Amino acid sequence: MQINSHSTPQDLLTTAQSDQLAAQHLLARMEQLEQENAALKLTLQSQQTEYSFYKDFFLNSHTPCLIVDSAGLVMRTSQTAAGLLSTTKENLEGRQLQTFVFKDQEVLENCLATLKTPGNKSTCEIRVVRADRELVLLRLELVMLNAKNQQASLGVQLTDITRQQGKLMNQAEGQYFASVVAENFPGMVAYWNADMRCTYANHHYLNWFARTPEQMLGIHMQDLLGPELFSMNIAYLKAVLKGVDQQFERTLVKANGDIAHTWAQYIAHTIDGVVQGFFVLVTDVTLLKRAQKALMESEAKNRALVRAIPDLILTIHSDGRHLDVHAPDPGMLLQSKEQLLRLKIEEVLPPNVAIQYKNAIDQALASGRLQEFRHDLPVAGRGDMQFEARVVPCTQDTIIAIIRDITETERERRAHELQLSERLQVRENDLRDIQLSLTMASDITNIGAWIRDLRTGEFWASLEWRRQFGFSQDEALNMHKVIQRIHPADRRHIETITEDYEHAKQHRYQAEFRVMLADEAERWVAVVWQVEFDHQGLPLMTRGVTVDISARKEAELELAQKRMEVMHLARVATMGELSGALAHELNQPLTAILSNAQAAQRFLAKPEVDLQELGEILQDIVDEDKRAGEIIRRLRRLFDKRSSEHHNVDINEVVLKVLHILRNDMINQGITLLSELQDDLPPISADTVQLQQVLINLIMNASEVVAGLDAIQRIIEINTRLTPENKVEVSVNDHGPGVPEALGSKVFEAFYTTKANGMGLGLSICKNIIEASGGQLWYENHDNHSGTGASFRFHLPVLNEPVP
Repeated sequence: MQINSHSTPQDLLTTAQSDQLAAQHLLARMEQLEQENAALKLTLQSQQTEYSFYKDFFLNSHTPCLIVDSAGLVMRTSQTAAGLLSTTKENLEGRQLQTFVFKDQEVLENCLATLKTPGNKSTCEIRVVRADRELVLLRLELVMLNAKNQQASLGVQLTDITRQQGKLMNQAEGQYFASVVAENFPGMVAYWNADMRCTYANHHYLNWFARTPEQMLGIHMQDLLGPELFSMNIAYLKAVLKGVDQQFERTLVKANGDIAHTWAQYIAHTIDGVVQGFFVLVTDVTLLKRAQKALMESEAKNRALVRAIPDLILTIHSDGRHLDVHAPDPGMLLQSKEQLLRLKIEEVLPPNVAIQYKNAIDQALASGRLQEFRHDLPVAGRGDMQFEARVVPCTQDTIIAIIRDITETERERRAHELQLSERLQVRENDLRDIQLSLTMASDITNIGAWIRDLRTGEFWASLEWRRQFGFSQDEALNMHKVIQRIHPADRRHIETITEDYEHAKQHRYQAEFRVMLADEAERWVAVVWQVEFDHQGLPLMTRGVTVDISARKEAELELAQKRMEVMHLARVATMGELSGALAHELNQPLTAILSNAQAAQRFLAKPEVDLQELGEILQDIVDEDKRAGEIIRRLRRLFDKRSSEHHNVDINEVVLKVLHILRNDMINQGITLLSELQDDLPPISADTVQLQQVLINLIMNASEVVAGLDAIQRIIEINTRLTPENKVEVSVNDHGPGVPEALGSKVFEAFYTTKANGMGLGLSICKNIIEASGGQLWYENHDNHSGTGASFRFHLPVLNEPVP
């Protein structure tokens, strides 16, 4: 205390009294604190005594108890709880309770999660694997303890209820159960005692080392593995014999010399802390290793492919986040790669471009399909650039966007279009002159001319062409209208041709087909046209001419009608199988000769004779006469069991020849012939004339079946194919009611017929011809068309196969 020289005696007295009073208060407070300290010592001593009592009680309680935290970490344990889990108190404390649980971890986690406040209780039953690897069933009763501002903890009471769940196996049953499990385990299982001698091995183990059970029993591991492999495994063997489980990979050589990759596990068998032996589990992972190697190679290839792609490749999440970036040209990025991976699309791109990407991402993830679009984007130092983006789904919530710089391509395309536009403008007047000249020429010669722009779809036609197809002079034209004017039976063929210019790469085409006019009349036209391609090989336009050939077709149809009428007049029965067969087979050539002769007479009766047409008719008469002679000679050989004149035959050429012979007859009956011929069929060994007779008979039979059906069902299909047995098969299919099941094989018997005027020889002769050529003829009823129908089929061996 400092004394002021100016202080009075009264002031000094007051100050002394104040200091004395403060000292008294300080002494009183110190005395109070000593009393409180003594009370606290007594309380702490009491609590320590109480804690020691409860600790001794908890540790020595006969009820297995644990104290764990909210995550399942064991904080305290009783001796009985440690014994129940076949371990010690020191080993148990500090471990996760979940490490003992067998496949019921989710049950325990759910039980722990329900305990939120002090006093909450929960109960669950879980399977537990004890430290000695015995499986037991425990009931856990958990309660949330009062933490008093400390870490939350749970009290757990354990009850072994294994025996309550049913009678335990006896030793014999347990051994049987273990052997069944081991024998059906998909890998190798064996047990080795502490002396490393085998006491058990399942059949996989025996097969791997090519040993019998007797050879395996008692063998030392070194003798089984060999010194080299045993020395490689010695560290694992020593560790497992000390009670430490081991697992490792090893490449082994089987007894048969095959090399395989394995995953091995050594599991210690411990009783009362003493290792009695160990289990060996070995799994063959060769296929997995191969798959991993293939996957690594595939990933390496994919990475190499990605590095070789000059485009920008982005992996984007559905929410717009950038997950990965591949940018061979960093100048294509608006941000650095590190910055881009922290940003979303809308944070990098302008709003109008970002919305395009978002829409494409949503559509790709929703549909699972590729989305394509183009956009412009200003790039610093490069100006406005054009990009083409392709967005494909990768996973359920990610996509891959491949972005290509098409700025230069677009500039070249626009420059090219400008050049084309200028050239087209220059040639427009020339084109008008050409069109005028074509129009005048077509009107004079009755030839219709037309031009079609394949890019725009525009269709120009002359007046004569419009007349031929029934269009007015001012009617706007397009390809769809033209196709609809073509007869349904011919329409599919023309559509197939006109839709495949780009792939066919053919320049010149020709076809004959019918045109349906407004008054339901039909007109036959012959068309010749060519396709023009650009420098990239893409079709630009088609131009062609058409000629009305209705008069010629009517003459052909009239001639075919006469042939059809006389074909049925020759079906007269004669005595004997040979005579009947000759009459049946000579029907068609003789009838054709007669009808051709009559047609020739009618042509000669006209004032003006078409010598070319007359010459064709006379040539047909000569050909049919020769064919009749061949039929007589070869049928005699057939029934005399002598060999026919076989030679190399292209079955597709035979089919096309028959279709040409019968085409007019079928058109006259309103029947459509369709063919599907497999390309590059190997040749067969057969008699061409006899093979034609077989096909003609089968098609004529089918035409009689479908003649009474609706127009849309009057279709006969002729197909060829190479069977898996290396035989050439031909089928004639109709859409009729099929062959009644009651007839069976009778349809192939001679003189059996279901027709009023039939002889019953057609199918019998066909069967003889096919079998004489080493083949087989049969029929099948089917329902793979609209309705049902029958399919008459025969197959013949290819040329390099012997004929039986």
